[in-house]
Amino acid sequence: MISPTLKIRILNTFDADTGGRVSAWGILGLRAGTGLLIFYIHGWHKLEGGLAFLRDGTPWRLAEEVAGMHFPAPLASAFAATAAQFILAPLLAAGVFTRVSAAILTTVLSVAVLQNILSSRDPQLAVLYTLIVAAFIFIGGGRFSVDAWLATRARR
Repeated sequence: MISPTLKIRILNTFDADTGGRVSAWGILGLRAGTGLLIFYIHGWHKLEGGLAFLRDGTPWRLAEEVAGMHFPAPLASAFAATAAQFILAPLLAAGVFTRVSAAILTTVLSVAVLQNILSSRDPQLAVLYTLIVAAFIFIGGGRFSVDAWLATRARR
């Protein structure tokens, strides 16, 4: 026989309330993890490549790929994408201007999906990042975000 307390705990695992504390921790983990991964894997490394291009004239693969997509001002477009990922991804991770950061990052990451498709690379990871970041346009930063902290202070 299952005790009433255990039965309640089991039933609570099926609760779809996204406003609860457990959901808030999940949103924090997903937001912070995604933001930090985009920052490090995409933003930081692209910035290093861009700075090496400016400093030493080293070929910058991103700028070459953007030029191959026939974007206007490919070098400026590559630096804009790099800046977005380098600056906005940590803001997303911290939950600062979450919806705006997510909207801009979603646009940049959508171009990365196209870039992967056009260069015959597997776009799976870029699609996954894009979908997760796009969700934060609608979810917002969640309970454990700077946005929530600022909103709470503004209501006082």
